[in-house]
Amino acid sequence: MQRPIGIIGAGSFGTALAVNFSKFAPYIYLKCRSAEFAEKLKREKQNEYYLKGVPLSENIIVTDDYETIFENCHIIFLVVPSNVLQETLLDIKTYEDKFNLYDYIFINTAKGLGDKSMDLPHKVFSKALGNLMLERYAVLSGPSFAVEVSKHLPTAVCVASFNKKILDELKNFFRNIVNFRIYTLDDIIGVELGGSLKNIIALASGISDGLELGNNARAALLTRGIVEMTRFGEALGADRLTFTGLSGLGDLMLTSASDLSRNRSVGLRIGRGESLESILKGMKMVAEGVATTKSVHTIAKEKNIYMPITEVVYSVLYEGLKPKDAIIKLLERDIKNEFI
Repeated sequence: MQRPIGIIGAGSFGTALAVNFSKFAPYIYLKCRSAEFAEKLKREKQNEYYLKGVPLSENIIVTDDYETIFENCHIIFLVVPSNVLQETLLDIKTYEDKFNLYDYIFINTAKGLGDKSMDLPHKVFSKALGNLMLERYAVLSGPSFAVEVSKHLPTAVCVASFNKKILDELKNFFRNIVNFRIYTLDDIIGVELGGSLKNIIALASGISDGLELGNNARAALLTRGIVEMTRFGEALGADRLTFTGLSGLGDLMLTSASDLSRNRSVGLRIGRGESLESILKGMKMVAEGVATTKSVHTIAKEKNIYMPITEVVYSVLYEGLKPKDAIIKLLERDIKNEFI
């Protein structure tokens, strides 16, 4: 990896990628949301707000300016929450007269359907920048907690793109990053859905743990959760095999069982009796599953996709269903064949 890398989004994961890649690239350009936040990072030489205690290397150039990114970088990571992805892309579009956006590779890491359109991220991307730009789009997903990425601990993710040449270039890009291994595939829909849907199951897992229902219950939720994710994915055109991989089962296992998971933590606190409103008020970072649950529930109703776990999580989050009653609702369903 010889060329500078651009990262738009200085949250926990964007900062973690910058720290990780700084060992392998000459310069990393980290784009912050504001001049004030950029100055804070420069002054403190760490991202105390999102990733406290992790020092920023000298070759991480912190900026609040898109132009600096486009002038210096070819590969650009979009590391922003799904609910602000469209806004970020529209900001990028304002530079198309000065820079040929087709010259860049854009790698999205957003895991959610938080946009009001309920579109998958690649649809948001194409609507903002044009269908032709999908040839320059890739998505990265998989089990990758920011704090572990920042510590250069072994991590494996998948990268999907419609463009094989992009995947070949990204293979070369990641080749020397021995602690951050990638696998490639062309199922963008499946990868994006896996990263989004697992957050709903993580909420359910957290609720179950908050109610102290035990390991058996969590294992059942995860197993039935991957079935539900696959069912929804196939209905939207994804390859079912993708959900057995890193962006599906891999990310689900990590997000649903670890105390580092924001979505599981939200579910855990709901299971213990806290209100969603009070939980979200005190959070620094976005729990993508909260907005994604609403979007997926709406799409499932429109397309008549059977999503029992999503349905009860939606009812708990948005309709006042008590967590204990949600579990009863799941257990009282008719007995059916496991694989139908």
